[in-house]
Amino acid sequence: MNTRAWIGGTTAAGVVGASFPVSEALVDYPVASGQMIRYAAGALILAALLKGRLGRPTLQELGLLALVAAVGMAGFNLAVLGAVEYMGATNTGVIIGASPVILALTATTRDPRILAAAGVVVAGAAIVNGADSRLSAVGLAIALAALLCEVGFTLLAAPLLPRLGPTRVAAWSAILATVELALLSRGDVPMPTHGEAAAIAYLAIITTALAFVLWFSAVQTLGAAKAGLLVGLMPVAAVAIDAVLNGRTPSTADLAGTALVAAGVAFGARGARAPRPDAAPEPLASLA
Repeated sequence: MNTRAWIGGTTAAGVVGASFPVSEALVDYPVASGQMIRYAAGALILAALLKGRLGRPTLQELGLLALVAAVGMAGFNLAVLGAVEYMGATNTGVIIGASPVILALTATTRDPRILAAAGVVVAGAAIVNGADSRLSAVGLAIALAALLCEVGFTLLAAPLLPRLGPTRVAAWSAILATVELALLSRGDVPMPTHGEAAAIAYLAIITTALAFVLWFSAVQTLGAAKAGLLVGLMPVAAVAIDAVLNGRTPSTADLAGTALVAAGVAFGARGARAPRPDAAPEPLASLA
């Protein structure tokens, strides 16, 4: 079992899940502007880690990177906020939480064990998220779009990882997401409050510069289907952080759902070995 990849992927999922309660500080700040600042700062950090050696992606790779940015970064964030507005965060979380099953179904070689594990993880995540009566056709459609964006973020990035490597894929995606969101913001970038600035800093440093690299590393090593199981940990992390920040005691459903997610991930981790990457990332010098 690739313990390092599992740990890295778990950390990434936990960090992203923790960002949901943190992002509540940005509800009054322009969405496109806040995300643009977040990705711009994250891109600068990643470029510094690479010492400016971002490599030379081909036109085809740049196209895929632009899609990763548009679908998995800009599109996902906008779709989530739209779905939440129409039918609330809990219902939205249940829909997006189905991504492990979608990733398992889209695998080139379907592993029944991983598919079964994904089903358990999704069930556990749904219990943690909960559900209510605020369902609407418009909200459901937007939430499904967010689900596709979440899946696309992983699947579109996967073929780029063998040559460019996780850090470059994260850096280029953040750069392109910054450009895309700058166009959407139309120059509306008000001064954030201290709380908003702190939230943006968390999203830039911890979520973009750290979690995205760890996530892409896990996808490269484990494959999209296995790494996708870890998405179920996101609502678990959100509940845990909410408990710390707001003093909310986890409910029995939260604990039961967490146990199911953990069981599903453990079951999937014991499955067949992940496929070997098609090729190892090229050295820095050869891509610089």
